[in-house]
Amino acid sequence: LREIHIGKNVSNLTNAFSSTLKHLDEITVSEQNTSYSGEGNCLIDRSYNTLILGTNSSVIPNTVEYINANAFNGRTNLSTINIPASVTRIYNNAFDGCSSLTSVQWNVTKCNDFNYDSRPFNGCEQITSFTFGDNVEYIPAYLCNGMSKLTSITIPNSVTSIGLSAFYDCSSLTSVTIGNSVTSIGDRAFSGCSSL
Repeated sequence: LREIHIGKNVSNLTNAFSSTLKHLDEITVSEQNTSYSGEGNCLIDRSYNTLILGTNSSVIPNTVEYINANAFNGRTNLSTINIPASVTRIYNNAFDGCSSLTSVQWNVTKCNDFNYDSRPFNGCEQITSFTFGDNVEYIPAYLCNGMSKLTSITIPNSVTSIGLSAFYDCSSLTSVTIGNSVTSIGDRAFSGCSSL
């Protein structure tokens, strides 16, 4: 499945997309649809500002507040993603298995913590660049866990706290710059970073 087109009368897509859609490249939604939007080549629930589904070329709009579980699961041609400051919660495994993802721009000011099983970038083993925006205040638990190809990280001065296991097992990290506002670093935040 490479394209999804949503007509003007569709109003309930709950659990409609449960399988991995690795070749999904295009989402369009009728402009007359009052429930959903296709802005940024994403499927967005207008009522909750929730990104339900993304494609291999999505640009997440800066109106999105929530990213659904598995929203980008298995998009094997997704190479870069920018997560805007408007996002406040990312549900389980949102980018799981995006095997070509190499670059992430993280502008999220604060959002929920993750655990090992729910981390958003599980299986994204090619990420070499993870950049934090200047207004990020908190780095969630397990955010970059297991990103074995990251070589450097710069944590901006806006960050005050780093969650537990945030960079656990980033085995290629050779350089970490921590901003001057960090007052709390969670347990095992840099454990397993064997190149530091």
